[in-house]
Amino acid sequence: MCISDFSNCELVALASSLAIAMYNQLSPQDIIILSAFFTTLGDNLAILSLE
Repeated sequence: MCISDFSNCELVALASSLAIAMYNQLSPQDIIILSAFFTTLGDNLAILSLE
């Protein structure tokens, strides 16, 4: 199954579920680091997709 096979609502639910699961398992410092990492990853993917 490809990520494009998911509906918008399913993607939001998946992201929310993953965030909650990670929040319950990680330290506050790890959450800060991962949130910065995923923000940077998303920004770079958006820039690269413009080519």
